[in-house]
Amino acid sequence: MKAWKKKKRKKVRIWVNLLVVWILLAGCFLFYIGVYRGVNEPVSMLNRTNVSPAVHTVAEIRRILTGYDEFFTEEIVAHLSEDRNFGTYVIPGLKSTRTVNTRTGQPDICTSMTPQGMDVTEDSIFVSAYCHTKRHNSVLYQIDKETGRFVKEIIMPNQSHAGGIAYDNRNQVLWVSDTLEGKAAVSLYTMEALENYQYQKTKKPLPFLETHVLEGITRNSFMAFRGGSLYAGYFSLSGDSIINRYSVNFELNERNKEEYEEMDSERELFGKVAIDQEWADILSQVQGLEVFGNYLFLSQSYGYADSKLRIYERAVVETEKYSLKKKEEIKSFSLPNRMEQICIQGGKLYMLFESGAYAYRGIPVNCVDRIVSVDLTDVLKNLD
Repeated sequence: MKAWKKKKRKKVRIWVNLLVVWILLAGCFLFYIGVYRGVNEPVSMLNRTNVSPAVHTVAEIRRILTGYDEFFTEEIVAHLSEDRNFGTYVIPGLKSTRTVNTRTGQPDICTSMTPQGMDVTEDSIFVSAYCHTKRHNSVLYQIDKETGRFVKEIIMPNQSHAGGIAYDNRNQVLWVSDTLEGKAAVSLYTMEALENYQYQKTKKPLPFLETHVLEGITRNSFMAFRGGSLYAGYFSLSGDSIINRYSVNFELNERNKEEYEEMDSERELFGKVAIDQEWADILSQVQGLEVFGNYLFLSQSYGYADSKLRIYERAVVETEKYSLKKKEEIKSFSLPNRMEQICIQGGKLYMLFESGAYAYRGIPVNCVDRIVSVDLTDVLKNLD
């Protein structure tokens, strides 16, 4: 009897020890993917911005996306299959990005760039990204819209989170989410300045032309530009949030041009961005906004849970504040985790994901290291 009890106690100790080992291993893994990768950068063997996918092949991306079959219907998949890249664009710079060390101002390679904002012009796709370890200046990636080829990186003059960017086709400028003295702000580049910029020639970041404080919001987390108005809102982890609409008064005159050529990192105020309307009450965890035709689109995501694309009806005449909550939506779709900015251009809906960044790709399940574009008409057919 004593021998049996002794044998039983031994088995219990073995199982307890195994449990402790598994708990320690799980804790180490969670620390590695949740903490370590967020504050440390791997060493890169490249001295340039990488252009290859950070994680997945096209076939793997196809499997991930088609798993969300409520959104990726047979019709959408059929149209995507006509493209050898399955309607996607590789996000450059996720393994290595040419930028500058914020402390020294010297050229450096960042391996923790995290995509945030995106907008599409007539010819290019621009993506903003910030250094997750806060060691490097933020950047813009320019991608050729037709070929998907990486064009260049534009190094910004600060460490802005750059949560949203917005292409202003009327004034030919690109608005970038920013902060100024701790307040929500927006900075801008002229498209001409972006096109002409070559870091290898100047050896300097490209200064913003203007920076404006945005009254009425806590942070400028995401933006969109439509019909002469700038829409900006802020991300809230748990509580509801808001979007404001701002009127834009901007003119690039000769004084602007002369001042711009002389600027280094100083930011001047030339134009005007004024609050026009408290535009919408929104849910928590909103990462992106698009305003198009009769519809409003919100992207919502946080952590490793599925993202949501929420679609609302837009009034012909906007006289009252919108309520863009769950109960008002026409429809919502589940999509892979960590979806950031969304935009519509040329009849296509573009979706950006940050899950390919080094800080997050420790768990590659449903990681999307590409921009995904689908026909907007196919998406709207799914609203019934």
